[in-house]
Amino acid sequence: MDITFWTTQDCNLNCRYCYNRVGNNIKKEYMSYKVIKESFSLLTGLEEWNKEERFFISFHGGEPLLNCDAIEEIMNTVEKAVAREKIVYGMTTNGTLYGQRQKEIIKKLDNISVSVDGKSDIHNLYRVYLNGEGSFERVIKTAKEISKYKKIRIRVTVTHKTILFLYETICFFLQEGFNKIDPILDMFDSHWVDEDEELIIEQFRRVKNYVQENGYDEASIAGVTYTPLTPKGICDGGVTNFHILPDGTIYPCSLAVGDTEWIIGRTDQGLYQEKINLIQKMNDIETNNCIGCSMYKYCPSSRCKLVNKRISGSYNTASGIMCLESRLQLEAAKCV
Repeated sequence: MDITFWTTQDCNLNCRYCYNRVGNNIKKEYMSYKVIKESFSLLTGLEEWNKEERFFISFHGGEPLLNCDAIEEIMNTVEKAVAREKIVYGMTTNGTLYGQRQKEIIKKLDNISVSVDGKSDIHNLYRVYLNGEGSFERVIKTAKEISKYKKIRIRVTVTHKTILFLYETICFFLQEGFNKIDPILDMFDSHWVDEDEELIIEQFRRVKNYVQENGYDEASIAGVTYTPLTPKGICDGGVTNFHILPDGTIYPCSLAVGDTEWIIGRTDQGLYQEKINLIQKMNDIETNNCIGCSMYKYCPSSRCKLVNKRISGSYNTASGIMCLESRLQLEAAKCV
């Protein structure tokens, strides 16, 4: 079971590409003990709960570490219901909050991602504080501190403005000692054009050559290093996958959050089974421009219609950027 708690939608950064922030009208809500109690009352009552052997508990935001109270309460609650060895904790953080309380939480995490977009000039182009100051110095310091005692993932958001520097960015992180790096093309960037495809592929191939020529055999870089392809399973949103917001609203996945059409329940009301059934039925429909593609079984666009709607505006039309990322994944999978 995969449960993501949005401990808050508030954030201490004002990232200029943030898909959760529209016109700086970000919600300041924080998850309460009441919503946490309701969440577990609902979840543990599901038939699927007792069938699960592994529970993936993730913390999301906003910046999740703004609400340490909720994270600690969630950890305490789930560990009373499930043996610790069955729990996998994960979080993506912006790396700006690293006091003693945050450190203790991070030590308990099994998977930790820190969002860093590159060297200071690239990172600070988008990832700034509310007063407009860049966050690079604080974030890179935090990432290095965490990496002393825990393996971390560096999450790099790549936009049409920063793709030209992707090779430089990945080389920088490798030289700084980070070996798990995920460059993610910003699917919400409306300024991508067809001509960018050649540049994107060229940058990823340059990174691949650098990795091979410089002996970074232990590196794991999305779209670059070898990762076996695994077919996408059926959408499990509302079945074993839940995103719970601070106000108790439940969505099937992160990309559906904010689209009230796809609210699948509330912690104080229960799940809306008709809406969940509709999602399952809709995802059985083939994606029009994916039919015949060699990546059909592996690409998110062929499975998840909500992803398509959020990015392309149509449930049955794949996103060009998502398609390109899948082709990069295929190329990496062929490189043994």
